[in-house]
Amino acid sequence: MSKVLLIDDNATVTSLYGAALRNAGHRVEVAHDGEAGLAAVLQFQPDVVLLDLAMPKSNGLEVLANIRSNPTVAEVPVIVFSNTYTNDRLPEIWSAGATQVLSKASSSPKQILEAVRTSIAARKSP
Repeated sequence: MSKVLLIDDNATVTSLYGAALRNAGHRVEVAHDGEAGLAAVLQFQPDVVLLDLAMPKSNGLEVLANIRSNPTVAEVPVIVFSNTYTNDRLPEIWSAGATQVLSKASSSPKQILEAVRTSIAARKSP
């Protein structure tokens, strides 16, 4: 069973996508702010992280930078899943180490499940 960490301060988002991920057979943990998310990454050791950008206590880019700078979790795929990015911020998101970048407004639960599946598969392949 793959482990997915969902870091988002929106309870509706975490409930909807958390349920979809659980129904697909994933073990899911949720963190509702950046600080809790970073602590959860280190403790839960997920196979993939779904990360919002706009959150209290530490924004998504700060969380992503901390993940990438920690050798214990640096290789974990991080899917930035947010409505707060614009095309002009994409280079910054990619350079921070995002594995994928998806818009909440235009991504269905099915697309998120596929992104999670492909990220986990890519990490496990030699």
